[in-house]
Amino acid sequence: MDFTLSAEQLLLKDSVARFAADQASARDHWKTFGELGWLAVGAPEDLGGFGGPVETLLLMEQLGRGLVISPFVAQAVFSGAILRAANRLDLLEESIEGRQRFAVAYEEPQARYDPARIETSARRDGDGWILDGEKVRVLDASTAAAFLVSADTGAGIALFAVPANAPGITLTAYPAEDGYDVANVRLANVRAGNDTLVGGLGSGLELLELGIDHASAALCAEALGMCAVMLEATVEYTKQRFQFGVPLSSFQALQHRMADMYVELELLRSAAYFAAMTLESESDPTSRKRGISAAKAQVARSGRFVGQQAIQLHGGIGMSEEYKVGRYFKRMTLVERLLGDRDYHVRRYIELARTPARQSVSV
Repeated sequence: MDFTLSAEQLLLKDSVARFAADQASARDHWKTFGELGWLAVGAPEDLGGFGGPVETLLLMEQLGRGLVISPFVAQAVFSGAILRAANRLDLLEESIEGRQRFAVAYEEPQARYDPARIETSARRDGDGWILDGEKVRVLDASTAAAFLVSADTGAGIALFAVPANAPGITLTAYPAEDGYDVANVRLANVRAGNDTLVGGLGSGLELLELGIDHASAALCAEALGMCAVMLEATVEYTKQRFQFGVPLSSFQALQHRMADMYVELELLRSAAYFAAMTLESESDPTSRKRGISAAKAQVARSGRFVGQQAIQLHGGIGMSEEYKVGRYFKRMTLVERLLGDRDYHVRRYIELARTPARQSVSV
């Protein structure tokens, strides 16, 4: 298999790398993403889109290297994959042009990452629907103009594009451990018209799982960028820090630990590329979900190892807010748990091994 990047892919990678190095201090980059055309990654060509999962990987890897706080995964990759698969090109076009921002509200207090465990209900009311329920840990909710809400209609799980300012919606925002925007969303007698339905009544779960897989692959790429920086910073620190008159990098025991970090980083790199290639080529949803879960589980394991070793080899300074390794490891710890931790994805992988392959929603 040829892993050589095309001229267009190299251009994308270089442009994101320059942006991540120069603009990471700002908090909301949505307008800039739209101006640079990055919101169109993976979108249909007739909407001005280009590329796919590999381009998303290249973009997210560089954002991870720069530790750029952005809603790209939640509001571009996650929601974009759902809208694309549901053929809601009208909403997707608004998102690409930066006129509308969507956050996916699917996780519930009792669900433990499982998108199928839904207590939020949608009942018929005339020519529309009434939604009731609660969603937790909605990513980048505060800046979203609408939520893609999963609800049980009695005839299956459906997704509804509900305006964030609709009567009956209560938003409880709070910062995550790494400073990202997170919120709980309460829906009480929220009215949604038939035009807010995203996909069919029975396709909501498949669309949601597809979006989760695309977002999980993007998080794997972000983790790759962060862990690469943590290893580079550790190697550089041990060259500059002296003990007993010699640099720390001269001690064989520390060399072995950094070699182990490099091995785990390469395993993580392989997992991130495997996730992107799975989305690029796999139409069978069972194989797709198994591939993503395998990648996410490996990324969680390798990312934790690289981060912990980086902190220990830096010593006390590695835990400080002022030093970058601590901030990178904090974000890596969150990425490890977002959209399913390692235990969840290992269980998912095993359960899917017993599931026969079938054709379903794909992009």
